[in-house]
Amino acid sequence: MKKTLALTRHLTTSWNREGRLQGHTDIPLDEGGREEAYVLAQKLKNLGMCRAISSDLKRAVETAEIISRVLGLSLTKERRLRECAFGALEGLTRGEAEQKYGARVSAAWSAAYDAYDFSPYGGESKTQVLERHLSLLDDMPSCGQNEKILLVGHGRGLNTLLASLGYPPDIKRGEYRVLEY
Repeated sequence: MKKTLALTRHLTTSWNREGRLQGHTDIPLDEGGREEAYVLAQKLKNLGMCRAISSDLKRAVETAEIISRVLGLSLTKERRLRECAFGALEGLTRGEAEQKYGARVSAAWSAAYDAYDFSPYGGESKTQVLERHLSLLDDMPSCGQNEKILLVGHGRGLNTLLASLGYPPDIKRGEYRVLEY
């Protein structure tokens, strides 16, 4: 059965503002991010979602909780929607990562949604991230007649998924994409 999905990213954290890689590091939203979540909830109001599924990381859960409260949705936390694990690069800015690991880190960092691989740093590859996200889509719970589900995830993970499904991989914080799956 086809489902309509609305994909959105978590909102802003202090590490986003500092340009630090978060990955699986569990950073909460900052005050501005919580305010952004209320604004995003208003944008999503007329989509008629039946449930929300969120990454289990704090920044995504907080975003999804705010949206779910405003829209009256039940919320499920899902580990498979986590961001790409960046391993030893987590917590570093691009400059710090390049200083510590050399210019080779730039290739992985810049390969946004096509051929990245953070496994040399103890993280994940594009294939691993995509497999996690697709496995969730393949066994997502149903909500009956109204198959409109909100997914709250992370930039690299959701954009990797979008690219693999033939959509532009350009979802930014505060935006959402609606697609059929």
